[in-house]
Amino acid sequence: MNDFSKNLILVIAALLIAGCGKEIETLKTISNRPQFARSAHSGCPLKFSSSGLCSDIHWTEGPTVDKDSSFIITFWSEKDGSSTGPWVEPSAQVGAFIRMTCCGSVFFPKVTKVEPGKYSVTNVKFTPGKWEVYVQLKSGDVVEKQFLTIQLDD
Repeated sequence: MNDFSKNLILVIAALLIAGCGKEIETLKTISNRPQFARSAHSGCPLKFSSSGLCSDIHWTEGPTVDKDSSFIITFWSEKDGSSTGPWVEPSAQVGAFIRMTCCGSVFFPKVTKVEPGKYSVTNVKFTPGKWEVYVQLKSGDVVEKQFLTIQLDD
């Protein structure tokens, strides 16, 4: 590896590290529970247009940096349902992951089907900072993702 390549790698690494500590947007925390940045679709917080489904998450533990967090994902028809049901089983594979906004760190928690249209996501591990909580539907090569944003402080 020549000197130019080494210097280029050092400059890129320094830029990535410098950007990690910057906060683009601050979300207020009330009683140590974060506020969520929700989508504009109030009746459909996470809208999966290609499948005609809506989804939302409900935290059963956390979110917190103190211990593992967990949440429930529910799916319903955009046309015929609501967040209270009836729930609809997606025809695609359901997944979830979290991504730290500043640096791109990604964590894949455990996703388990509880009943049709309802999934439990456990072993979610956060560190302080701004995170995106993703729900994903995957069918073959087609992947549709939606997310909520949270800010977790120490």
